Amino acid sequence: MNEFRNDIDWLTPVLALALWAAHFSLLWAASSIFPDQPRARWIAIILTAIALGILWWRWRCSASVSVTSIPGLGIALAGGGMVFGVLPAIIG
Repeated sequence: MNEFRNDIDWLTPVLALALWAAHFSLLWAASSIFPDQPRARWIAIILTAIALGILWWRWRCSASVSVTSIPGLGIALAGGGMVFGVLPAIIG
């Protein structure tokens, strides 16, 4: 009997989107704890740099390094969401 095999790496986009959700939650918590303070902006910038570094590392470790693949699309979507999530903290 033939077995079905799926060669698509689904772990990478799931982890990327989970990291995006965690990043958003931490930015929201920082802005709620320190409203209108520069400390919240620095926390947001540092967390974004760490999260984008993790995304870059995950992209380099994935089997397919093409942005047109499903893992690449998940990483690109999460990275774009993180950049747009930190923009209010930077613009202030």
